[in-house]
Amino acid sequence: MPSLEEHIERLTLQGEEEEDLDFSEEFEELIKEVRWLALFRVHTTKPFSHAALFGVLRNAWGAAKEVTFKAKEPNLFIVQFHCLGDWNRVMEGRPWLFRGSAVVMEEYDGYSNVKTYKLPIWTRVQGVPEMLMKKKVLAEKVAMKVGECIAVSVDDGKINSTPFLRARVWIDIKKPLVQVVPITLKEKMRCLVQYEKLPTFCYFCGCVGHEVVECGDGVHPKEKVNGGSG
Repeated sequence: MPSLEEHIERLTLQGEEEEDLDFSEEFEELIKEVRWLALFRVHTTKPFSHAALFGVLRNAWGAAKEVTFKAKEPNLFIVQFHCLGDWNRVMEGRPWLFRGSAVVMEEYDGYSNVKTYKLPIWTRVQGVPEMLMKKKVLAEKVAMKVGECIAVSVDDGKINSTPFLRARVWIDIKKPLVQVVPITLKEKMRCLVQYEKLPTFCYFCGCVGHEVVECGDGVHPKEKVNGGSG
């Protein structure tokens, strides 16, 4: 089925149809009025019910005020919150899951053509040397090997209370997840990366969004499947 833009391209416009309505002067004020709006999609190729999705998210969020949903495409949605508390709780609580699949969500200004491909997620990098976890700037460099660093749980100058470096990063869901961080101090080491609240994940190709038995024809040599069953 052709998109709306493709349908319009095929039309022959005449007269006043060709003259733009110019809202340039109002644009800045209109942008200021947009609050607590987000664009999201479910990272899955499986069909699903919009009503079921909205119901699951409403229950998971437990919003104090009304939450308004709008479908832009079969798997692209707008949601608006109606108080700052709900907005903060939902955006800080990402990633949210629907039937095991990640709900990939970004802040939206109501105008831009946003493509949601990044997912904020907490990670644990195991076995990072203590001296690297006592300095925030060095810990951030470790986290950047996993994804775009948002925050690291580090208190400068003090030892880490956990055996791992905990970091919140943006991951690109189009790329395989990073499994190890190679580090060299006096000698080389490989630090295992674990992910918290991980959505559906493929142990063969390393990408989120499907399981190993759904990757290609689903039949893979066991020796090439990382930590799962072939």
